[in-house]
Amino acid sequence: MQQSTNSAAIASLVLGIVAILTLLSSGMFLGCLPIPLICGILAWIFGKNAMSQIDAGLGNPNDRGIATAGYVMGLITVILSVLGLCCLIGALAGIIGVGMFPVWESMRFNL
Repeated sequence: MQQSTNSAAIASLVLGIVAILTLLSSGMFLGCLPIPLICGILAWIFGKNAMSQIDAGLGNPNDRGIATAGYVMGLITVILSVLGLCCLIGALAGIIGVGMFPVWESMRFNL
C-alpha cells in the first residue's frame, strides 16, 4: 500500500516559502509586516505536526524533508520577524526620545 503525500508537510513548505518571501519584501512594504509572522508560526506548527505524524508511522517517510524545510523556514521567519519588530519599536522609541530633547533641557536643574 502506497502512502500519500502528507498535506501538513506541503502546507508547511508553502507557508514557509510565503513567509520568507513576504519577510524579504516587507522592507519595501512595511504594512505587510504581520503576514510573515503569522505565516511563519503556521509553517512552524504544520511542520512540527507533519514530523510528529511521520515519526508515529502515520505519514510518508519521504515527506520528512519537506516537513523539515517548512519547519525551519517558519522558525527562521518568526525569529527574524520578532527581531525586525524589536528594531522598529527601538527606532520609534529613539525618534520619540530625540523629539523630547527640548523638554529635557528645560527640566535641567541649575546649581
